[in-house]
Amino acid sequence: IQHWLTSGEKLASQDRPIRPADILILVRKRNPFAVPMVAALKAREIPVAGSDRIRLTDQLAVQDLLALGDVLTLPEDDLALASVLKGPLFSFDDDDLLKIAVGRKGALWKAFLATAKTDDKYKSAAETLKRWRAKADFMPPFEFFAGLLDREGARSKILHRLGPEAADAIDEFLDLALAYDDANPPSLSGFLAHLRAADREVKRDMDHVRNEVRVMTVHGAKGLEAPIVLLPDTTSASAAAGRAGRPIKLEEIARPEGLPSPFVWPVKNTGSLDGLREARDVLKRREREEANRLLYVAMTRARDRLYVAGFENKSGREAGCWYELIRNGLEGALERVRDNDGREVLRLSAHQTAAPEAPKVALATLQSAAPLPPWSATSVPREPQLTIPLAPSRLAPYDTDDEGEPLPAPPPRDPQAEPAVVSPGRLAGESRFLRGTLTHALLQHLPTVDPKAWPKAAKAFLKERGRGLPPRTLASIAAETLEILSDAAFAPVFGPGSEAEVPLVAVIPRPGGDGPPLRIAGQIDRIAICADEVLIVDYKTNRGAPRSVDEVAPVYLYQLAAYSLAVREIVPGKPVRAALLWTERPCLMEIQRETLDVYTDKLWHLETSRT
Repeated sequence: IQHWLTSGEKLASQDRPIRPADILILVRKRNPFAVPMVAALKAREIPVAGSDRIRLTDQLAVQDLLALGDVLTLPEDDLALASVLKGPLFSFDDDDLLKIAVGRKGALWKAFLATAKTDDKYKSAAETLKRWRAKADFMPPFEFFAGLLDREGARSKILHRLGPEAADAIDEFLDLALAYDDANPPSLSGFLAHLRAADREVKRDMDHVRNEVRVMTVHGAKGLEAPIVLLPDTTSASAAAGRAGRPIKLEEIARPEGLPSPFVWPVKNTGSLDGLREARDVLKRREREEANRLLYVAMTRARDRLYVAGFENKSGREAGCWYELIRNGLEGALERVRDNDGREVLRLSAHQTAAPEAPKVALATLQSAAPLPPWSATSVPREPQLTIPLAPSRLAPYDTDDEGEPLPAPPPRDPQAEPAVVSPGRLAGESRFLRGTLTHALLQHLPTVDPKAWPKAAKAFLKERGRGLPPRTLASIAAETLEILSDAAFAPVFGPGSEAEVPLVAVIPRPGGDGPPLRIAGQIDRIAICADEVLIVDYKTNRGAPRSVDEVAPVYLYQLAAYSLAVREIVPGKPVRAALLWTERPCLMEIQRETLDVYTDKLWHLETSRT
């Protein structure tokens, strides 16, 4: 093949050099023949489309994505992390891995993060993996991998490293992720386990126009044709019928009418039994007939040339193999010649009698480029909006973090002022975030149990989830949380009939009816619809509580105004009271109706200016 493509050799029936797309390699079994054949072609830099049938988890592209999923769910998996770093997503080499792996104490992930603090190459990869970890915890598998592959460029990196044939495996991987999301709770670890257990095999479309050598099984090549067909494994025969451990169907044996054919397992010294011998002969005949049908398919795929080849082991060719059938059938018509490497081969040739076909010229080369129409240089007119979509957590023109929260700014500090006193229950750093998370969880789940059991439930929960925090801090979290739950002003919002994490969708008509309405979609942390009013509470986790409403970030007030506006539309006739609950050190702050009305008016003006 390499000689054909580099020497410019032409086909007799066509007046042009041989191209990779002219060559079709047919193997009897996908493994162990197709895979090494594809690898050998790639090693010689010959364009190859790959095998027609692929096992999804055997594909390098899918293995890279599975390893990435393993790292995101369990960073301490050293082998998975090393595979991801050396893979196409980051392209580290062995020296890069040795720098962090040799002499490390503990997991490779910790050594990797430690090195990232001083080395920019590792820092970029570490920040990317941490960002993907944060997304993977809260996104369905399909949404996560689709964004990773397309928006973040992972697909192009994989195809650049592994070649265009990896695209089929990636697309099938995404199809399985989408099907998993539809039928199961979204879980990255669940999807990875499902994919490995499924052992999915994919049939690729090989009837393409790309300029690549095709490697296929004979069975999969039915209906296809190519100028040059190679049969590289014709010296082996099918497995012997009735071998040990293989059941044999006794179709010819006498049995009562209506009963199905029995099966037997042949054992030693049973081959002379008439019923077993006849069944084995039937099985051999059927296998031979099927092999002959496949041989016919293989030999009739060639348009110009058919190459019959094989390799022999110490025992030589197997009796009844395709090579013998072809050679015996053509005995007397074959001539001995030498190929380009001087090796003696047998050849049957027929001279070309018709004139060679002229090379087909692409239509694009026969036509001159037409001028672009005038409309191609203009922008598409904007369609009128029926509604203005609005997400309450993405409202204010504010610098926000990845979760839509205002970036925390350090408060101004008077250098002459005395140092602030830190209460026993107030922590810094990572423990501060754990404190807010634990408080949020208590506020969400304690209202579902009997209020009399709140202190006991809170203590048990904090003991299990707050390991590593001082007992005095855990006691402070419990006391402050129970104080909030018992606050008379908002006690109903945590009482019976209240709801947590309530999705909210509403279409709000514009005052006066002039212009499109607002469409609000969001999620309220806590809501209670009482007999004479509606109470809503929005949690602010890991944010310090301001001293007054005047110091609250505008984005939070816009958010509560939008929630209140939607709730008044959904539950008309009842006043709405709203509050912010700061969980870092529990503090419930009610936002007065007058303030919400001010931000509601600003909300209409803000969205009008955006549209």
